Amino acid sequence: MKKNITLLFLFFIPIFSLFIGFALNEDLSTGGAKLDFNVTWPLIINYSNFNFVTDVTTHMPLHYIILSFINAIFNNQQIVRLVYLIFCFLLPIFLYLNLKEIYPQNKILLIIFSSTFLFIPFFRASVIWPNAHITAVIFFLIGNYYYLKAKRKNTFIYKVINLLFLSFSIYCIQTYLILFIYYLYNYFLSEKTYNFIKLLIFSALLSIPGFFFILINPRTANIGNFITKDILYTISSNFSLIFFFLLFLLINKKNMEIIISKIKSLNKIEVTTILFLIFLSFHNQELFTSNSGLRGGGFFYKLSYLIFNNNLIFITSFLLGLITSYLLIKHEKRIFHILLIINLMSINFIVYQKYFEPLFLIIISILFKNFLMTNVLSNFKSVFIFYSLVFFYFLLAYTNYLNKFTYQLIS
Repeated sequence: MKKNITLLFLFFIPIFSLFIGFALNEDLSTGGAKLDFNVTWPLIINYSNFNFVTDVTTHMPLHYIILSFINAIFNNQQIVRLVYLIFCFLLPIFLYLNLKEIYPQNKILLIIFSSTFLFIPFFRASVIWPNAHITAVIFFLIGNYYYLKAKRKNTFIYKVINLLFLSFSIYCIQTYLILFIYYLYNYFLSEKTYNFIKLLIFSALLSIPGFFFILINPRTANIGNFITKDILYTISSNFSLIFFFLLFLLINKKNMEIIISKIKSLNKIEVTTILFLIFLSFHNQELFTSNSGLRGGGFFYKLSYLIFNNNLIFITSFLLGLITSYLLIKHEKRIFHILLIINLMSINFIVYQKYFEPLFLIIISILFKNFLMTNVLSNFKSVFIFYSLVFFYFLLAYTNYLNKFTYQLIS
């Protein structure tokens, strides 16, 4: 009885806290989510009035079209935001359904794990102030659920639904094309030629609305302006953020034992290469400074300048992210796919934490079964540690929100 009360408590607290956050107009993204919403609100009004000509955003318009339908019904910004918040509970629901397809063990543990994502700061900010990144993630979750069902049942229609919802993700955020290609590639490897050609033709049909959207907003196709010209900053920011989010999974006894065993198994060439990389990075630390100042970069980038006013913590986190990624791939080669996907989806000239949060943890959780998630979901203690770490991250973000520590860095 006591355990059941504890589980109910763990499940309902993040849900309740999200509604409290909405009532308080919380924004844990250092103001970015609220600003994005307010900038694009006139676009939503225009869409409600069937005026689709715009250059306000570089994103595809599906997210804004959805919001415009809600606004056309209620004609009230607060209600639009509240309806969107309720819509976003699809994320933990479909995260649970995906996990149940891969890890069909204790369903209560999967529910608690999924509800933990309601504490993730950028998710909260993007739900309270509707943001296209979360809409894209939700469509991706739905699409992947049907991909997993298609693998289990080998039902062709599920493969069609998988690609349909992935296209919805792309029509919110263009970089989800990388994930779309990933699924097509898997179908190319696994499907009979005739079936794959049908999926390819269906994919071509799904792309047709994109040409119309580009015509009414050419900025959506002008990706050259957003691809990084400072590849070292981008890669270092990506692996710094990868390390940050991997920590939520690596603070797990079994996962840590695997990492330690892989460190012990490194040969002399690997150790020499790592030491040379460490020397090279710290010897040329000025190369890791972004031309965009202190915008973007993620948790360790901000922490580095907040505490020491230099990038030493940031460089350290980049090296730890790179080395840890190598060790993970060494243990389970398919993890390379996850790291490749997230890097290709985050090649912007300014790397923001929102590109990884919560997408990176979701990709690790549901793309395929792996040892990281198997160990985290193995028992209540492991899930509770994950839950506690995410909650602590939420408290850190909320403390920063109240005291504006990192706001001064980007002002």
